[in-house]
Amino acid sequence: MNWRDAVPEALRRFSVRHSTRSIDRQQLIDEELDPIVRNTNSIGVTPAQTLSRVLQELRDEGIIEFISTGNYLLADAPFNVESEDLPDDALDFAIKNNKLALGILPASDQRTLARQRKGQERIRVCTLDNYDYQCAFCDINETDMLVASHISRWADDPGGRGDLSNLICMCKFQDALFERGYFSLADDYHILRKKGTVSQTIGLMLGRTQTFKTPKAYRPAPQFLQKHRARYGF
Repeated sequence: MNWRDAVPEALRRFSVRHSTRSIDRQQLIDEELDPIVRNTNSIGVTPAQTLSRVLQELRDEGIIEFISTGNYLLADAPFNVESEDLPDDALDFAIKNNKLALGILPASDQRTLARQRKGQERIRVCTLDNYDYQCAFCDINETDMLVASHISRWADDPGGRGDLSNLICMCKFQDALFERGYFSLADDYHILRKKGTVSQTIGLMLGRTQTFKTPKAYRPAPQFLQKHRARYGF
């Protein structure tokens, strides 16, 4: 076995043994360096330096991430937000890399519920940041008035709950209209409006919904937009 294969295997052993995706470097060395050396049949005199080099390669490849606690975050599989307390930057990394699994376990206790809420809050923060803290359909930019609105609904699309391409920053007014199918988006992001609106107030609000503000990085994905349009008959 070569070092490139042996180190990820050691990281996974450490993660399983300690029930965490957060890996302390020195503890990893203490527990896993000797097994790595044996598994690779290494004859080098600087195995710790070799380990450091391979860890940096894994970081460059996105398999591990260095987080604010000073630990490595093992990122080779989706993160179940209910399974472990993770710092904000670890959750943000998982969200931005579409590796956050949310709502997989029932909120059967306070700790699980707290972890779910924290994951939801980080999804909101990442979504608002993606749109520069402004509604994608109007000029509202007061943070308290902004929400992370799912295109394909939470209950309908568990795999898209933490996917930033399934989330749009909207004000609470636009979110209510979008959620109830008064308007939708085409794949090219042109706004599609429901016809025959009887409420003058809703008609005025739809009239203010003129253009879609393009986000910084994560644009709405066609597969989610198509589901929204199909749900409301666009």
